Amino acid sequence: MKIAYCLNSIRYLGGIQRVTTVKANALAKIPSNEVYVIVTDNKNGVVVEELDAKVRLIDLDVNYYEDDWKSKYHVLKGIFLKRREHLKKLKTTLEQIQPDIVVSVGQSEKNMIPKIKGPWKTIREFHFVSDYRKRQAHSIFYKVLAWGGDFYDKHITLNKYDQIVVLTLEDLQTNWKRWRNVSVIPNPKSFTSEATTNYTQPIIISCGRLNGEKNYKDLIKAFHIVSAKHPCWHLHIYGEGEEKNFLETLVKSLNLEGKVFLKGYTNDITSALLHSSIAAYTSIHEGFLLSIVEAMECGLPVVSYACPFGPRDIINDQENGFLVNIGDTSKMAEIICRLIEDPHTMAQIGKKAKERAKDFSIELIVSKWMNLFEKII
Repeated sequence: MKIAYCLNSIRYLGGIQRVTTVKANALAKIPSNEVYVIVTDNKNGVVVEELDAKVRLIDLDVNYYEDDWKSKYHVLKGIFLKRREHLKKLKTTLEQIQPDIVVSVGQSEKNMIPKIKGPWKTIREFHFVSDYRKRQAHSIFYKVLAWGGDFYDKHITLNKYDQIVVLTLEDLQTNWKRWRNVSVIPNPKSFTSEATTNYTQPIIISCGRLNGEKNYKDLIKAFHIVSAKHPCWHLHIYGEGEEKNFLETLVKSLNLEGKVFLKGYTNDITSALLHSSIAAYTSIHEGFLLSIVEAMECGLPVVSYACPFGPRDIINDQENGFLVNIGDTSKMAEIICRLIEDPHTMAQIGKKAKERAKDFSIELIVSKWMNLFEKII
């Protein structure tokens, strides 16, 4: 079976890039498969995760990221000029490959693939909450673009795909009830760890982009309460993003310097997790939140806001982690303190979390994908 994944890039940091690479590698190991990853922006060939030698990487060399989002002019240039180039090159490539399955990861290619006619079946992945454009629009200009993008996507493009795949049952039941061709397949964990944390490090960890969606200001405020009771504990936040300066200022204003560390990006998140004892997340919305699964894989008890969508599908509250209402920093601090003060419970929840992480193994997830491919073919 020939499978072609289409997305912008696998060289920039992010969950989509990591997950796509993990799935492509696993699918390529199946002897009857040929797997292609078709990107638009992969200068210098630098990738987030190493592609298996059997995966064929094709860079269309459109290069949205060279000037996209610099100004309103460049945004419109990307929409009206570079997307034409992208469509032409993608059409030529797919006609040459003649895949059985074309998967849109949901980036610049998502509205193009249904326009390219061929014998292949098409799948659209949803890695974001369905109204992500509106949530991220902070000016009239971008709100207009968000409205236009949502309308075009939902009323013109989506129903032309053979299958839509979302990451959580919660998303399916909330946003896709009336759609006939929607399946749920969660993201796989991006690594497997034989080791488990020993719960002795006084470190709370969180991983993700430093932006409004991840809402790290709430986590820092919750830790401020924790720190007052347990001053030897630290908070480590891994990731980069536009809110870094804001968060650094917040840390200073709460006198948490030397206790809260914005650690930046790491290419060895496994080690960071194994040297922590608790994981915490305060996102206000997500597509899945793979970081929870990765923390569970290392045996960490996870305390997370019950945001849409992801945490409710992954965590069984008070069994293998804890769910907290969005905005309730006091409750989050209370649960973290309870774990710190009861190492036995911390370890028990952590062990159950590691067991839960098995449900997101790449073997199980790839089996679900192969069943779906065979079904729609």
